[in-house]
Amino acid sequence: MESLKELLVEELKDLYSAEKQIVKALPKIARGAASEDLKSAITEHLEITKGQVTRLEEIFAELEEKAKAKPCKGMQGLLEEGSEALKEADKGELRDLQLIGAAQRVEHYEMAAYGTAKAMAEKLGLDKVTELLDETLKEEEEADQKLTEVAESLYGEVALGDEEEGQEEKYAVAGQSRGGSSKRR
Repeated sequence: MESLKELLVEELKDLYSAEKQIVKALPKIARGAASEDLKSAITEHLEITKGQVTRLEEIFAELEEKAKAKPCKGMQGLLEEGSEALKEADKGELRDLQLIGAAQRVEHYEMAAYGTAKAMAEKLGLDKVTELLDETLKEEEEADQKLTEVAESLYGEVALGDEEEGQEEKYAVAGQSRGGSSKRR
């Protein structure tokens, strides 16, 4: 690379690959979610992500570049982690929390990449590109916030379940002790 514009184009190719990978992964994640709120958030973000792919194509056209993906290994790794949760954990609140964690790592990766690309576009005086990248950056931040809200509600459910389970164990242990003592008499 010999210019900031070339670096920007490389960053956009990486993002284009990342977004396309996400479009393929989100339906599987939605099917694996137990929480209706999580399913809804993922399904909604899938539609937004499809729009982000289109927006990246618009950016490439604005830069007079061919819309081409460069394999994004970082996103591939993040999505593989999310896929592991689908395979390893039973469907329920805890797996949903794992999926949210994986999805938020994806969102943070995207926010960093879009922020970097936006800064480059600003330095190059590419106002339209900057505006389009900023629009996507805001959508990624909103998705991250929505995932946080869903997680907060699930944390409450899981914590309540843990408390109830702890009480049941406490009574079970107490019952066993009493039962053991009465046998000795």
